[in-house]
Amino acid sequence: MKANTRVASVALMLGLFGSALVGGASMAQATGGYSCSNGLANVVTCNNTVAGIPVTLNVTGNRTLTGNEIGILQNNLNNTAVNVTAIKNSVFNTYASFNPTVIIKKINVCIASVCS
Repeated sequence: MKANTRVASVALMLGLFGSALVGGASMAQATGGYSCSNGLANVVTCNNTVAGIPVTLNVTGNRTLTGNEIGILQNNLNNTAVNVTAIKNSVFNTYASFNPTVIIKKINVCIASVCS
């Protein structure tokens, strides 16, 4: 009886551990990357933490973005290197693809409290 209890306990622990790995992997994928939202005065703010380094992006344009446009911006940023020039280029190219076009007035990128 004691051996059956140990086998059951080990099987239960392995099952819980396996489900935690699967759940953790999907959770990390769902929550990872940039999170962008419309703010006041047509400013879009995006935040991310890459390798423990906070990245904040504020884009001032001539209109707010739609939900679909926010999603496109987030996806494009998630595929961009973490440096100011690459991030600004990604935002510029993304905004240029929207219809009606969003005119960018200012892009402010902060990586680890250094803003440009």
